[in-house]
Amino acid sequence: MLEKTDYLYIGMDIHKDTHTAVLMDLMEEQIGKITIRNNINGFRRLRAYVEKQKESSGLMPMFGLKDVTYYGQGLAIYLIEKEYPVNEFNSALSYMEHMSYATPQKNDTWDSQCIC
Repeated sequence: MLEKTDYLYIGMDIHKDTHTAVLMDLMEEQIGKITIRNNINGFRRLRAYVEKQKESSGLMPMFGLKDVTYYGQGLAIYLIEKEYPVNEFNSALSYMEHMSYATPQKNDTWDSQCIC
């Protein structure tokens, strides 16, 4: 069983046309970020990017998706089929994390980071 320090946490903000992913380690250091199209080519691009980061960091990817009911459903299915651990986060939880900072920001990268 892996320890928390062994994971590459990938928080994703889901939208109709694009998805934004932020990759972080347990110490909340941002390792990378990427925005992809919401289609199979975008999903493949995300996977290639994550695998490259996995190789260089030695960390195992774990995905957190904000709302997979509609726009993120295809991505969630793709990731599960590729045997990645996938967790869904209610947007209310990421909002609470977002608002817990003294100077909250509002952009896709920040939202993805809050999901991490």
